[in-house]
Parts: sequence; structure tokens; C-alpha cells
Amino acid sequence: MSEATSEAKNERMNEHTIVCMVATAGVEDFLQNALLGIERAGIDPRIVHVARPDSTSETIDPILRRAAAQSVSFASFCEPAPEFAASGYVEYGTPAFISINWAKVRFLRWLLEQHRHVVYADVDVAWLADPLWYLQSVARVYPLAFQTEAVRRFPPVCCWGFVSLQAGEAARRFLDEVLAQDARHPTDGARADEQAACDALLTRDPGRMSQIFPLPEALFLNGLSYRGLLPLSAAASMHGALAPFTFHANWTMGLKNKRALMEQTGTWLLP
Repeated sequence: MSEATSEAKNERMNEHTIVCMVATAGVEDFLQNALLGIERAGIDPRIVHVARPDSTSETIDPILRRAAAQSVSFASFCEPAPEFAASGYVEYGTPAFISINWAKVRFLRWLLEQHRHVVYADVDVAWLADPLWYLQSVARVYPLAFQTEAVRRFPPVCCWGFVSLQAGEAARRFLDEVLAQDARHPTDGARADEQAACDALLTRDPGRMSQIFPLPEALFLNGLSYRGLLPLSAAASMHGALAPFTFHANWTMGLKNKRALMEQTGTWLLP
């Protein structure tokens, strides 16, 4: 695609930022909690696009209709659409879990053909304040922005649980290269997930970080930073306080643990 054609295409794209999520069986209450947080943060839920397998339409779609969010079938962007035998929550690290995460990457790639700015969040991300204006400012300089993990290494560990993507050749190419990693995985070997594939890509060429903005961990809290949301007495007089946009209940596995973490931090909004 020529540069002029690409610019003309971008001019026709939706000007507004959209938020997207992926929901499968068993996470309906987490989806409701996320949508409630999004609305409380002042974000119009009509800009939220949630991808789900057709098998979950009866449980997921009513939640989305009540919130005025949009439902997207996996069949819209995956050919063929992945099938999941499980009727409940898919555990971390299982083949089904990895398949869902690769469907997420294809969802993001598909959305970049239609929208100028796409923000993705896992359903266990709590929305504490509206981060979209901040992410829009970042996107004017960096085509990609990732939540990062508290790991002593460079390049940083980019978490696919919260991602901001500005439509353009850079973001599309990056997603295509990550997807190509999956296409090359041996059929008789263990399939890596999208985060491991991205990590391998950045480790081989850390220069790619020039296009990626690592979101500040004090503003986009990961699970290990949960104490930042707890009422603690300071050792000295402080003249400011943390004001995070989001909290991601990761670094713990299983819905029970995630819910307990969100309840402790005051980010579980459902009764």
C-alpha cells in the first residue's frame, strides 16, 4: 500500500478512540464489573466493542445490550473461528487459553482497519479514571503503548492485558510480525502465547522499543502494585498521592483469587 493510499484510508476511518475487550464463558461477572468501571470513569460504553465466541452469545450479549456496548463474534475476524469445548472459565496456560489470546491479537488487527485508535483491556482490568485522553496524547508520538510488568529486565515485559494502538503501518506491521510468530510454531510442539511471542520479538531486537511507550506503572497498576490502592500510613508527610487510571488484577491466577484481589483493593464494584 502506497503512503498516499494509506493516508487516504486513515482519513476514512472512525476518528474516535474505541475500547475493546474479549469475553468467554465464565467471566460474565468480570465483564459486568469492567463495564461498570468504564461507565463510572466517564467513558461512554457505546464505544466499547467486546469479542466473544458464538457459543457465549446467550450469556454475554444481554450484558452488552444492558450497557449499550457492542458485541462482536469471533467469526468476524477469525477464519476459521476457534472453537472452545469448555463451558466455563478457561485456565491460564491451557491450549484453549492460548487460542483465546491469539484470537485477541487478530481482533486488534481487524479493528485497526476500521478505527484510528484502539485501546484493549482484559476483563480483570479495573477502570479508576478515564485514561483515554492520556492514551490519545501518547498515540500522537508512539504508535504502540503497553502496560508493563514489574520485572528487572530490558526490554521490559509488555503486558497484552492493557494495550493502546494507533492505526498506521507501524502498529499493523508489529501485530503482523507477532502473528507470524504463531504461524511458525511447530504443530507437534507447545504453542507459545502472544505475550511470549512478543517478548521473543523484542528480545531479539530491543530497538523496536523506539515505537513502544511503556505505560507508567504508577498510573497503570499491575497486580504486584496492589498496595498502591490500599490505605497505608506514610512514614513522612507527603504532598501528593497516587492517582492511577487502571488496576490490572494479574500476577494471580484463577477467578477466585482475582476477585479477592479486586475486593481487597476496592475495585470490585458488583454486590
